[in-house]
Amino acid sequence: MFGYILEESILQFPKVITSVEISKRLSISYKSARLLKQRIQVFSSHQVEVLRKLYYNDLKDTFKDVTLPKVEEEKDIKKYLGKKLYRKIPHTDTAVLYSASQRSNQHRKRFRHGGLTASIYQSDSVGGKQVGILVSTIATQNGCVFFDSVPDQKANTLGVLLRKTVPYESPLFSDEGYTWLWGIYKKHRTVNHQAHSKDKRYKFAKNRWSKFSIHNQVAEGNQRLLKSAFSSYCYIKPTYSQLYLNELSFIKSIQAVGMDRLVTAQREGVVPNVPRI
Repeated sequence: MFGYILEESILQFPKVITSVEISKRLSISYKSARLLKQRIQVFSSHQVEVLRKLYYNDLKDTFKDVTLPKVEEEKDIKKYLGKKLYRKIPHTDTAVLYSASQRSNQHRKRFRHGGLTASIYQSDSVGGKQVGILVSTIATQNGCVFFDSVPDQKANTLGVLLRKTVPYESPLFSDEGYTWLWGIYKKHRTVNHQAHSKDKRYKFAKNRWSKFSIHNQVAEGNQRLLKSAFSSYCYIKPTYSQLYLNELSFIKSIQAVGMDRLVTAQREGVVPNVPRI
């Protein structure tokens, strides 16, 4: 049953298989279906770490001798690198799932939280409990994607995830929410989504989404896929969010890496903390 559900999850991606669907397909109780769903999530969580290590090594080998033009030169990066290398550049962004509405805060304003974190925490006057999920996304075009549940957007939180996923040798695209990466990743480039137009007739510039082929639309596209997939679930507690995110990360990434390479990597012990097959 485990192999069948795992295969079906991969085949019908990006649609996810819920516990209710497993129960109906296999004609088993909801409790048994829920346990089977948890087994798939735990299995995916182990494999994601192997995929992350493979992704890290691939980026390191691909971009170890690659340089980017200086920001002051204002050159198009896609033309400079070529399409093949350009498509392998990782993109990063953050998004919110199951945000806290005003009703959940009893119409009280939020004083201590700002930005996306204001959407996942209740007001401190009603307990300040986390009810939404903040997701960090690292993705490559037509390649691997890694979703991680994070409590905030601070450098000490997101930096740890970036460090173990993207090597220093690799270029990295993001929006201007990651300005603290400038001194760490020398090939980090950002796009300003709030850029204003020089023409007084318009408020925002037309290149605020992509400038000199610098954008983070790959990460944003995967976040749209994530939101579409998670619409099958009524609600997920933040405590268990990482299990669901790992499941989707594994199913998306395994299609790019391939099961054969994953099994070979495990047998060779690519990740020390993951037992070999």
